[in-house]
Amino acid sequence: MEFLRKSLLFLSFLSIFASFAGAQTNVLPDSSDVLDTIPYGEQHIVLYKANVWDYVIDPEILARDKAISDTMDIFTERWNNEITFPYQWPDPGPPPDSILIQLVDDERGFVLPHYGMITSGFGWRYGRNHKAIDIDLEKGTPVRAAFDGKVRYSQYNNGGYGNLIIIRHFNGLETYYAHLTTRYVKPNQIVKAGQIIGTGGNTGAHWTGAHLHFECRWWDHAFDPLRIIEFDSLRLKSDSVILTPADFKISQSHKAYVNNGVNGQNSGTAVNYGGNNVTNNKPVETNASASGKVMGNYYYVKKGDTLSAIARRFGTSVAKLCELNGISKNSTLHIGQKIRIK
Repeated sequence: MEFLRKSLLFLSFLSIFASFAGAQTNVLPDSSDVLDTIPYGEQHIVLYKANVWDYVIDPEILARDKAISDTMDIFTERWNNEITFPYQWPDPGPPPDSILIQLVDDERGFVLPHYGMITSGFGWRYGRNHKAIDIDLEKGTPVRAAFDGKVRYSQYNNGGYGNLIIIRHFNGLETYYAHLTTRYVKPNQIVKAGQIIGTGGNTGAHWTGAHLHFECRWWDHAFDPLRIIEFDSLRLKSDSVILTPADFKISQSHKAYVNNGVNGQNSGTAVNYGGNNVTNNKPVETNASASGKVMGNYYYVKKGDTLSAIARRFGTSVAKLCELNGISKNSTLHIGQKIRIK
């Protein structure tokens, strides 16, 4: 009996729907003329008294579909696996007036590509613009993706980058990882934050020591990675950032931190750059005064320290210290260097 009742209801629905078939229109009656609303997959079919019908999609579904469409645009607009700066070819545009960028959310996080001494900051260097930060590392040290994204470029670059990987992220940012010894990812490959994408080296800059040249760009316009990264804590300063034209302009004010030795030019040695305000004229502080001290989960290297000695002191292993700090057992320690111990 129950089966018969359901069958009759189904046949009744088919009969009603057939009477409206072919009567969809862009000019719809008032909402008070609605006869019925019938669920149909992720949509609803609305039947009106005037023998017309229309599909109505839930607003949440519309919002979801728009987000998916916007994301797909990010990975199609100016998408080129062969050109380093696709937004500047063939028509370079000015930096945006201002742009709000969501850096991370509940689904997508951040991982510092490598923690080490910053040997050269963003800005003026030897009379030229340096559009990156250089992070000291040992040749062969793993380099990780900063955010989730899709590899746009992965090849040897003859313009000075050497082995270069460019990842475009879901927020539209692109990050550059240069001078790599090896590249583990290919163009159009999806990567996750923290995924090892290659190993550090000095390709394209053989006259220097091994280091990671790390850039952040928006539509090819470079800005200081330390604008968004709190280097010593290994995390972002905020979940989002508003970038303005001032962030994309490398001005003479950047010479302040060059002259204070951040780039290792005048002092003869590199200093730990994390946590310093590089846009003012105050002397750059180093961590040398904290050497031998423990602050939270971190220990500051003092004269004579070795990884094995630090490991013994804090009841851990050299391998664990290397894992926590993204270094190798042969890495050179510097006085004042911040070592994560747990």
